[in-house]
Amino acid sequence: MGRWMVVLMGSLALLALAAPLGPQGILVNPVPSGLELRLWLDRDPQASGSPAYSIGDRIRIYAWVSQDAYIYLFTIGADGQVGLILPNAFSSENYLRAGETRAFPEPGARYEFSLGGPAGVGRVLALASRRPLSPIQLAEVRRWAQGTMEASLPERDWVSGVVRYRVQPPAVAVRPPLFFIPPLPGHAVLWEDRKETEYQVAYRGGDVEEVFSYYHKDLLSKGWVKVSFRSRGDKRSLAYQAEYRRGGDRLEVSVTPRGGELVVRLEWGK
Repeated sequence: MGRWMVVLMGSLALLALAAPLGPQGILVNPVPSGLELRLWLDRDPQASGSPAYSIGDRIRIYAWVSQDAYIYLFTIGADGQVGLILPNAFSSENYLRAGETRAFPEPGARYEFSLGGPAGVGRVLALASRRPLSPIQLAEVRRWAQGTMEASLPERDWVSGVVRYRVQPPAVAVRPPLFFIPPLPGHAVLWEDRKETEYQVAYRGGDVEEVFSYYHKDLLSKGWVKVSFRSRGDKRSLAYQAEYRRGGDRLEVSVTPRGGELVVRLEWGK
């Protein structure tokens, strides 16, 4: 099944998908709206072709509107699957001012777009509307794209755009992340760093025990078992480190104060 994934830094969350795409595929407003939309991808800033990505690659989408509008992004996979990726569970910020260019996701966002298989040609469908669309209208847009029904959109209030991309098989097998833990709500995030087998996030201060407890409870709810734990330092420099196991997978978690930061590090492997 072709799919896009909304990825939190260091973890994955798959959006629900609709039925296969029909032959129509592209929506065009039959009535001129006066609203202009420009759409492009990070590897094709001129929107002149079909840039190549590999399965598992992250992708960034750019949009510009000539008038104030709400932007809705859909993906059409190489296998014809249709999915709404913006707004999503982690971001509802889809309102653009006239003349504004916005990247999705924006730098520093808590989610990413990552391409799934199969290989082939996919598309991003964007719809800009002067009015916010209801869940019923969004569902109608997806079914309209599939050629199964019409959508009840105001005639003069919207415009659409489409860009294409090519998905290639990955050079190496993509191993999915082992866990899903968003940053602790209500705590200011100073920076995040994601590597192949390591994820770090720094909070602006905070209580070591509270932060560790948040990650510990999340891991337990997902079937991880704590096999070791140790603390070091005094009250002002207290740090925690623990190891978790789930089947043959291993995950180390550390919470360490560093200057005015509280750094959480997760490292996983076999």
